[in-house]
Amino acid sequence: MLRFSEININVIVFRMSRVDRKIAENLKRIRKAGNMSLDTMAARTGVSKSMLGQIERGESNPTVATIEKIAEGLKISFDELFYTREEDIRVVDPERMEIYREKEGKYRIRQIFGYDSRRTFEVYQAEIYPSGSMRDITDKEDAVRYITVLEGELLLHADHEVYTLSPGDEVRIAGGKAYQIENRSGMFARISLLLSFERGTRR
Repeated sequence: MLRFSEININVIVFRMSRVDRKIAENLKRIRKAGNMSLDTMAARTGVSKSMLGQIERGESNPTVATIEKIAEGLKISFDELFYTREEDIRVVDPERMEIYREKEGKYRIRQIFGYDSRRTFEVYQAEIYPSGSMRDITDKEDAVRYITVLEGELLLHADHEVYTLSPGDEVRIAGGKAYQIENRSGMFARISLLLSFERGTRR
């Protein structure tokens, strides 16, 4: 008869093996789609050819540091390594997403959908504190910003102009254009921010 601790260990091993399989499948798919050899991928990521081969074959359990190097070197998000291609529907609860960037008393930003080489955009959700403000989150010249006001009344400062924004308002800001969003109310405000890399690159 298995002890409780042994049952827990078995469950953990099973879950890890599923994660390893996903990473193996996705890494191989990404390499093939980019017409990369293992040598090329090794040069881009700083991870050895032998290690990459072991990961693709499911023979190695990559560390978080290794996964970070692969994602950074290939300019992809963690999502693309962990999620399966068959995941046609993915429901995200913003409250469960990790904080991407935060300035105490000013704003809090969560990344909803990170960059993926199969698409050319990122989606964020930001909460702006009462009397708080936030500036642009990227300086990429090709990143066009699309903002949707979800809650609250806001002021948008851009190009020496001030625009009043209310829930439901949509804003497009050209790449490289500086802006600031200010919440002068006594209530929290919330926006959705989509970064579209309209030249098809993200470097």
